[in-house]
Order: sequence, then C-alpha cells, then structure tokens
Amino acid sequence: MKLLRAALSLPVLGLVFLLAVQPAAAETIQLQKHAGAYLIPGRVNGAVTVKFVLDTGASDVLIPDDVARALERAGKLDRGDYIGTRTYVLADGSKVPSKRILLRELTVGDQSVSNVTASIGRPGSPALLGQSFLSKFPSWTLDNERHVLVLASKTRSPERGPAYGAFAHDETSGRYGASWNQESPSRADEAALKGCASDTCRIVFRITERQCGAIATTENGKIWGGATRSERAAAERAAIENCGKRTSSLCKLRSVQCNR
Repeated sequence: MKLLRAALSLPVLGLVFLLAVQPAAAETIQLQKHAGAYLIPGRVNGAVTVKFVLDTGASDVLIPDDVARALERAGKLDRGDYIGTRTYVLADGSKVPSKRILLRELTVGDQSVSNVTASIGRPGSPALLGQSFLSKFPSWTLDNERHVLVLASKTRSPERGPAYGAFAHDETSGRYGASWNQESPSRADEAALKGCASDTCRIVFRITERQCGAIATTENGKIWGGATRSERAAAERAAIENCGKRTSSLCKLRSVQCNR
C-alpha cells in the first residue's frame, strides 16, 4: 500500500513542479511588413495611436514632434514629462541631440507599460519602438516567418507573495513616477523613484496587494493628490478630489496602477 501511494504521488508532484515553473504568458502581435521593416500600432498615453517601426536596435522609443504636439493638445503631455536631452548616434555615425520625455503609458496589443523613456524626432519622422519598451518584458521574440512579435508577460505563480507598489513625486519640478506588482516595498520604492527620474523625488504613498493607487496633479505638476482604493475608478476619483482640496487650480489624473 505504501509503494502504491508513493507511485501515485509522483505524477502529482510532477504536476505541482510544472505549475511552479510554468513560463510567462505570451501575446502574439501581428506585424505589417513595409519597405523592408515591420510596422506595429501602439497607443501613447491612452490618447494617440501611432504606427511604430519595430527597431530592436534602438535604445529608446522615438515619437515624431507632431505626435508630441498632439499629446500636448490632448492634455496627455506636459512640462513635467520632459526629462532633458540626450545625444543619439544614428546608423550612419552622425550624432543628433534630442529632447527626451517619459511616456506615462504605451500600449501595444493588450500589453501596457508605464514610464517608458522616449525621444522626440523631427516632424514627420518615423516613430520607433525600441528597447525602452521591449526591455520591460521578461522576454520578446521576433518571428520572421510568421511576421509576429511575441511579448512574454509575467504571470503570478502560486508561491509568489504580496505585490507592492509606490508613487514618487518631485515638488520642485512636478515630476512623478509609479510602480506596481513589485516583490517587496523596497523594490517598489526603487522602481517609482527611477520612473520619477529626479534626485529630489520622494515617495509620497504606497499601495499593497489587490489595491489600486492613483495620482492627480495641477498642470505644472507641483500640487498633487493621491489615493488608494480597492477599485481603479474609485482611486481615480479620490486622487482628483484630494488634489482639488489643496488648490483652486484644475487637477488632472496623471497615473493609476493596480497591484495583482
């Protein structure tokens, strides 16, 4: 009887092992071949749809100046999103200085990524989907035969503990950063401060497992309000209300994130 029980337990143990090490879920996104390159649509800051050229060799995402202007008109890009300039080396060896911004959200397929570094190119220049977006994923694969991009997204294993998030803010510049689904409070703080990208950024509030957090600010970003709630919409409303309590100026929702 003991031998029989041991034999029966082996498949069960094998199943448990497979579940524990199951690979990340993946999404397959169809690409459009055009002029020797691949095109892929993306949604920037939930406001403007852009056809990107998939450029795995580019260090950053690039959006043309006319797209940046469209985001500003939609109220989805302001001074607080600019993070200085950087000189980029082009394929022909030439060097071009470019303004840099932090995209609040970039969505490709069903995959949304926050705090994506991007440069601004000349009006009418091609938009590029580079490593500042792709590197956010555990892995990605370009299938040239099927003309698809496969993005692997992290899945929660049964052993994983609570998820942590944080929001950072810089009162001087109005910049902010957010993190979610981190393994520890310190990791959450680190990621939020990195997204805020300023030496004077400070953690202003945190979110825990199954919580949503939102931050709203004035146009210049210097007055803010935050909130944590169990539901996304409730967090959004409360963040705007809390910001409004501190100023007579109009407050806009800047970021909302939810932990698993």
